[in-house]
Amino acid sequence: MNDSKKTSPVKILLAFLVLFTVLLGILFFDYKNSLDKAISDSTEKVDFQIKQGDGVNGILNSLVEKDLIKKRYYYYSKIYLKLNKLEGKLQAGNYSIPRNLNIKELMETLQKAKEQDFWVTIPEGLRKDEVAVIVNKELEKSQKASFSIDDFLKATTDPDFISTLNLPTEVKDLEGFLYPDKYAFASDSTTKSVLKILVETFQKKVTREYTYKDIIMASIVEREGFNSEDRPIIAGILQKRIREGWLLQADATLLYPLKDWKYEITQQDLESDNPYNSYKRIGLPPTPICNPSVQAIEATLNSKESPYYFYIHGKDGVARYAKTLAEHHANIKNYLR
Repeated sequence: MNDSKKTSPVKILLAFLVLFTVLLGILFFDYKNSLDKAISDSTEKVDFQIKQGDGVNGILNSLVEKDLIKKRYYYYSKIYLKLNKLEGKLQAGNYSIPRNLNIKELMETLQKAKEQDFWVTIPEGLRKDEVAVIVNKELEKSQKASFSIDDFLKATTDPDFISTLNLPTEVKDLEGFLYPDKYAFASDSTTKSVLKILVETFQKKVTREYTYKDIIMASIVEREGFNSEDRPIIAGILQKRIREGWLLQADATLLYPLKDWKYEITQQDLESDNPYNSYKRIGLPPTPICNPSVQAIEATLNSKESPYYFYIHGKDGVARYAKTLAEHHANIKNYLR
């Protein structure tokens, strides 16, 4: 046999090393990704106990049994504990753990049996009063916490308190800046410490330059849009209506003072004269109408130009756009009735 046709051992070794490097890279990427990935979307809390003397393997197996970590992440969790020298820091005690924690958050929680943080998930698009109720539901379980819904709402319009938060000078109300996210509040949290954490998280997450009007618009886009595809288009439509002197005619602005997102708007509501009635008053409302996500803020700052002036979401949740009022009425007839 001709030697030239033989596969060189060096080439075989190189091919093996390339394959090994690729596989190692894939595993490393999967490991890093798993650390920040929530195990579930559910905020349901699960009772979990670590007994005195329990080892790391036993604790991780119990977490898998409780479905607080996926079986495939068992070894990733073990590696994370080893690399960060946390194996001996998991504390015996009783825990109440939400299912939507990632590996990092879960292992952090299991180091605080005596002073366990209270996990609170704040969804996108809620008003400040809704945020206050969600936080209070968890913190009222702590004997050390000093949190009041009334004080929370009062502080959101307290000019002295707002002046300490490094927000645009025209901000007179913290509505819009209470960032929707997952939080671990200390057991001795106070009303103002919670508010500071919410606003500081907004400032960390929203890195683009913005104006107060941008946040007001983003709050409308959050409620009027359903997803990342329709929000930039809707933002563009609403911005164009303002530029050209049109009424916004956004239902979400009407619902804000009514404090009920599911309320059926009546003709009387459409005729009511208040600062949030965008069917009667040209321009933006005086404050944001909810606390928007980064996605809605990005959609506002990167709005998409289109030939449309109108939109609806059909009963199927799909956005339909129209250039003229006649087309808009046709969409209403075809997709909402």
